[in-house]
Amino acid sequence: MTYQQAGRIAILKRVAGWVIFIPALLSTLISLLSFMFKHSEKQPGIDAVMLDFVHVMVDMVKFNTPFLNVFWQNSPVPEFNGGANIGFWLIYILIFVGIALQASGARMWRQSRHIKEGIEDQLIMEQAKGSEGRTRAQLEEKIHMPRHTIFLQIFPLYILPIIIAIAGYFVLKLLGML
Repeated sequence: MTYQQAGRIAILKRVAGWVIFIPALLSTLISLLSFMFKHSEKQPGIDAVMLDFVHVMVDMVKFNTPFLNVFWQNSPVPEFNGGANIGFWLIYILIFVGIALQASGARMWRQSRHIKEGIEDQLIMEQAKGSEGRTRAQLEEKIHMPRHTIFLQIFPLYILPIIIAIAGYFVLKLLGML
């Protein structure tokens, strides 16, 4: 693949990454808010104040975001106390696939820009040689860009989901919802 093709693919990867990331993040956040709303019923003790606050806040967010009704009505509400939650976990993983796709596109974009600048610099040097210097086409035909896969994005694709899931577990545990 040429560096021009790599630049175009990089742009597509970045756009696709954002298109996947934003709806998946919204859906996951709304799923978690719906879970918190569902499990914030009246309880005795000190937890009651915190759960009432959570209940009111989630209700207020839902009321003030009518443009997100598609997500409020269709996002899967997880059941962490024994349910399979496959839909919730798939959407959760899509967040990190989108991040990895965007990061891969950003890396390809940086490499294609660096190569383009290198060709421009080398072309100046070749023109200084006169008639025996190579042309732009000769320089470009020697360059082949490697394919970048999202699976090489170790931190955003493999480590970050686990860290955030563990942090979410502790937050829900502190709120008394697990």
